[in-house]
Parts: sequence; C-alpha cells; structure tokens
Amino acid sequence: MTSQQPAPDRLPAGHRVASRYTVESVIGEGASGVVYRATRDEDGQRVALKVIHGHLSGTPQIFRRYHREAAILARVEGPHVVRMLDFIEEGGLLVIALEHIDGGSLEELLRDHAPLEIDLAIEIALQICAALETAHAAGVVHRDLKPANVLIERPGGHAGAATSPLAGRVRVVDFGLAKVVHGEQQTTVLTERDMIFGTPEYMAPEQVRGEDVDPRSDIYALGCILYEMAVGAVPFSKRTPIAVMTAQIVELPLPPRASERAGLVSAGLEAVILRALAKSPSERHPSARAFADALRACREERRVVHHTPASLEAAVSITDLALERTGLDHAAPPQDGASASGVGHVDHVGHAGIPGENGVGRALPKGTAAVLHETPATPAPAAGGASRELILWTVVAILCAAAGIAVGTLFGAR
Repeated sequence: MTSQQPAPDRLPAGHRVASRYTVESVIGEGASGVVYRATRDEDGQRVALKVIHGHLSGTPQIFRRYHREAAILARVEGPHVVRMLDFIEEGGLLVIALEHIDGGSLEELLRDHAPLEIDLAIEIALQICAALETAHAAGVVHRDLKPANVLIERPGGHAGAATSPLAGRVRVVDFGLAKVVHGEQQTTVLTERDMIFGTPEYMAPEQVRGEDVDPRSDIYALGCILYEMAVGAVPFSKRTPIAVMTAQIVELPLPPRASERAGLVSAGLEAVILRALAKSPSERHPSARAFADALRACREERRVVHHTPASLEAAVSITDLALERTGLDHAAPPQDGASASGVGHVDHVGHAGIPGENGVGRALPKGTAAVLHETPATPAPAAGGASRELILWTVVAILCAAAGIAVGTLFGAR
C-alpha cells in the first residue's frame, strides 16, 4: 500500500516555511491559495499560513492581491478581525501568517443548524458590526463579507464553559477583495473599472452594477447574513449567479415575518433587516454602529401581551409601543406623518415593512418601536386599579347626586 502523496501545489506536513514555521495540515483551499495549520518554531504557537498557489505566483493580479491583503491587515487591527503575524516572500511564493482561530466558520454553523436561535443570530451580527466598525474606521470596505469569511471560536474547555458557539469571539477574515477608501476618493490597485468582485448572494445592488462601493455595501452584506441566520435561507436564491445578481437589483426579499419563522422574528428585527437590505445605500443604516444600536434595541425589547377579541385576531396581531430614544431610531428612516407621540402599530398582516415606491420594504416611522415588548420583571403600573378607582368615584358621585335629589324632594314636600 503506497502512502498518499500531497496534491500538486500543496506543502507536505513537516515542510518548513522561511525557516520559522512548520506545516502541520491543510485547513482549507481557495482559488488562489491554500491555508495551512502550522507551528511557529520559536515558541510553538499555532498559526494559519495562507500560501499562494505556486502556479499563480507569476500572476500579477493575484500577486498584488496578496500584497494588498497584507497591507490592509496591517492597518485593520481589532478584537473581531483576524490578526496578521507575518508576511513572507520565499521562492516565488507569498505567505501570510495569521493568528490561528480554533473554531469553525459561520458557513459551517449555518449548514448544520440553520436557522439559528434569534438571540444567537443577533449576537453574531453584533460582533460582525464591531469588525466592520474597525475596518471602516481604517478606511477599508471588505466587499466580500459572507458566512465563509466569518469565524467563530470554539467554546473553551474549562469547567463551566458555555455550550454556545459564542463562548469565543467572532472574527472576520479574508480581506483579499477589500477596497481602501481615502477621504472621498476610493482607490484600488486590484480591480479595474466596471469589474465585479464578490459573492452574488451577499452583494449590494451597487456592487452588482460595478459602481463605487462604500461602507454601506458591507451593511447590505451583513443584512443578507442576518436574514440567513434568522430565516434559514439567503434573501435571494436562484439557479444561476446572474439570476441572483439581477434579483439583488430589482426584487424585494420576502419579509422575515412572512416566512416560517414569523412567530420568532420580532417586528423590530424585521425592520432592522429590511432597512439593511434597502436597494439604495442612502436608505440603509448609515454605519455599522447604527446597525449595532438597532440590533441592541431588538435584543433588549420587552414584550407586552394584549388580549385581542377573537373577531379582531385576524386583523390585528400585535400593538407596537414606543421605546423612547433607543437604537431603534436607526431601524427605519423617518417617514412623513409620524405621530407626535411616536407610538404606532404594524400593518394588518403583522409586518413592520411593506413594499414602497423605492423598491424596499417601507419600515415604521422614526421614533416608533417596531418591537414586541416583553412583560417587565417589576410590577406593571396598576392600569386595572386605576380603572376600578374611576368606577368607585363614579358610583360615589351618583350616590351623592341621588341623596341631593332626595333631600331636595323632602324639603319641597314640606
């Protein structure tokens, strides 16, 4: 029996890179390179080595892409972005040494467990928002945000560790298609004008059209990811990439609350998702921080149960109450005719967004809390007590009036 030989272009186990890293095994492979699990010889630290395919080492575009990714990672540093440790050019190959994340990708989690619990989906999205805040603050637009490029650390092995995948941090990886933005001018060395880069299921309409992108394109991609986590499917699933990209431009996604998850997705979360998926960048959340604020408001929502007469149950499913000056101000853009009190309700089918003229779900007015409020742990105001007190005083007034009439009649008889 012959031993299995490594595939062409792959480094065998035990191979040393730059005389300081020893290859252990393959983690994954893409069109431009292979990612290896390796050990740094000087201290035994485990690392991930992203190595360009040997047959592509002479391709100028791929060569520049690796150089750009290394330069971008050097400037984008944060707790939710994978950290670059080293950049190596050796024997015609390019190698990026990254911190090793002991865990799996969001793509793997969705493949095995989609749709996710809503609280888990919101928490993952919040940590992705943190990564985007870091990148955007450094003037970098990711342009290829998708579940495969989101890693979730494995839970710790110590006693009492949480069983949730979120026992570790969420990290965003692969900035190979990222775009560097300087002020109002967007520059890139990798791409040419009107070229399209990205993954169709997560591409913003302006990205599909080959137009300039900005941080709001990443907001759209995160909206697609959050939709997929909450519903269990991407907003647009078609037979071909071209059909998917066309749908990103011209079609409206099915509102999350119209899916089988209707009972689990709150009106507020639906409004947040639909705003992120607006066709026009100007109608999306203006920043990753604003997106995060809206998500936190959804997570902290309180539900109030209303008893609706049976005759109205089909017409009115919930009543939305105002949350004063919370992050849900970012969940939907302002609309004309908003009530002064900031209290509103959803449409008759229970959706926070309905199709509008601009091709996106029309969400609730600013200041309207598009959420279901949970009953607070502290005692609620005694609305029933106030009603009983009003009835009691009404009865007293009637008795006093009756006594006055009786006294008047008695004296009149005399």
